[in-house]
Amino acid sequence: MERGGLKLTLTADAVCSRLLERMREKPVTATVHSVFDHAVNLAFENRTGLVGLIAGEKTLTPYAVSVQTPCSFTELGFRAGMAAAVQAETIELPEAGVLIDCSRTKPIDLGIGSLRFDTPAGLRQALPVLRQTLEQTDAEVCLAPLVTGGAGNVYTNFLAPRLEELVQAVAAGDAKRAASAAANAAGCGMGLTPSSDDLLTGYFAGIHAIFRTEGKAERISLITIMAQRAAEKTNRISATFLLQSGEGLVNYDLLLLIQSIVTGADSTAIKQAAQKVLSIGSTSGGDMLTGLSLALAHHAGGN
Repeated sequence: MERGGLKLTLTADAVCSRLLERMREKPVTATVHSVFDHAVNLAFENRTGLVGLIAGEKTLTPYAVSVQTPCSFTELGFRAGMAAAVQAETIELPEAGVLIDCSRTKPIDLGIGSLRFDTPAGLRQALPVLRQTLEQTDAEVCLAPLVTGGAGNVYTNFLAPRLEELVQAVAAGDAKRAASAAANAAGCGMGLTPSSDDLLTGYFAGIHAIFRTEGKAERISLITIMAQRAAEKTNRISATFLLQSGEGLVNYDLLLLIQSIVTGADSTAIKQAAQKVLSIGSTSGGDMLTGLSLALAHHAGGN
């Protein structure tokens, strides 16, 4: 719809509550960092992590807005380097002629800390369900063999000793050693978000849930330190998700899965939630599930 100098005004379907709070604080200028058919990344001034515009059919991610578009973002004319103006509850890209209105959508809290933590038993009971789900993945490119015990690949062989060092350092509460181990595991694998980064995102989310379920919230700062070090070893898009997971923020589908686990949902509900995570990207969802499973296995005393 034409509106002044704008070609199109879009109403957001969903918005991360952390992003909306930031938008309401004060006007911010931003620049388009990267454009894909189903996502756009904005670089805000004085912020390391990126802010996302997500196509409505994709899961909402931290510091992002979900919006239905009549065509892909590239077809709408979004280009890297474009200026964006963020103020109150809108994001405007004048060169593309697009304004996104976030004022009429309910913000969603993507923080793991927002969940109820009812049953420690749920952590152990979920692991077999996640393993079964991961058996559906392509073991030649995914990191699932680290959990399923299937034949490994070049990436799992590279990462296995590094992840063993990581979980041992976390168990010992050794922040320096854990941060170094996380950095050594980052940036490995295929994709825009390398496989090991997706795994670390799932692992950090799992450790967040474990610490909160066990009443060890004071240990969460360890996760932030690991995420910061890992983010230094990969590209900016992937680093964004690592930093967010260090804050205890995850995408909506992963949050729903963790919620089903920590509230003691039955295996059918956990499986359905795990399947939604598995469908994220080509291998990203499977690698996140692998990381979450490794955290749960570690909690249960396994390797």
